[in-house]
Amino acid sequence: MPANPSTDLLLITCASGKQSTALLPLLSTWKHLRLAVHSASSATRLRAQWPHAEVIQTDLYSPSNCSSLLKDVSIVLHIGPSYHPHEAAIGTMMIDAAAHSHGSGTGVLKHFILSSVLNTQLRKMMNHDCKRVVEEALMESGLPYTILQPTTFMDNLPLQAFIAQDEPAFTCGWNPDIKFSWLTLSDLAAVMYTVLLERESHFFAQYPLVSTRAPLSFKEVLGIVSERIGKEIRVLKAPFEQAVENLCKRLYGTVEGVDARSRDAAMRMILYYDSRGLVGSANVLEWVLRREGCTVEEWVERAMEGR
Repeated sequence: MPANPSTDLLLITCASGKQSTALLPLLSTWKHLRLAVHSASSATRLRAQWPHAEVIQTDLYSPSNCSSLLKDVSIVLHIGPSYHPHEAAIGTMMIDAAAHSHGSGTGVLKHFILSSVLNTQLRKMMNHDCKRVVEEALMESGLPYTILQPTTFMDNLPLQAFIAQDEPAFTCGWNPDIKFSWLTLSDLAAVMYTVLLERESHFFAQYPLVSTRAPLSFKEVLGIVSERIGKEIRVLKAPFEQAVENLCKRLYGTVEGVDARSRDAAMRMILYYDSRGLVGSANVLEWVLRREGCTVEEWVERAMEGR
């Protein structure tokens, strides 16, 4: 049967990140929310934003913490900590705890939703390979699951900064002429909400999620943005080491003290993107949402209108 927002307890991990931030406004009528975060600052912010939710500050790299989080949970949306040196282990711990709570269908857990990444088969990228391991563990767990595989987010582009600046510029970490498929966070959130509510019809599915029908390079996307905001955005390419530092700073807020394994993952991704990009089809997203995905033009217009 479909999920019941009045009674089902929903757990979301990495609940202070960009994916959860896009989803949470859609859950305003969901009565029982448990939001797991890592830092005290994130916990404080979410408690202020979502006072009806139970916000738990915890370290997911712990079997006992994962088990505690899943107590009485009906649905879990597991968003793993990308580039974390133990991302695969954390995902496996969450799955093991969920399988125990599911009890082969006799327990309270009804649905495990995993936010993964498009094309986990691309093992040359460590962040993709970690998620591939988690996907495999989930498929073999006996849990009723849905795997969501988002591609590159448009929202990672600093659109508001472009709008505010007189002479906007963007420094790309890889070849800006390489093609990518793109997804908006709003489309991802809409898919998550649909899968949450409809539940059984999405069991044992893997959904590659792309908003844009045709692959577009960063240069092409920024050209569309330039046209819409009425300002030309200069597109630059950072040297490799600078690109790694820029990505680490975006992910962690600093380049100091970043785990070497996380830095390795950033380096591998940048090298891969520099020659191959990341592409997929919009068909599945359109089927799940029963509409077309958001275009780059629509994304810019919505941002300019404050939506």
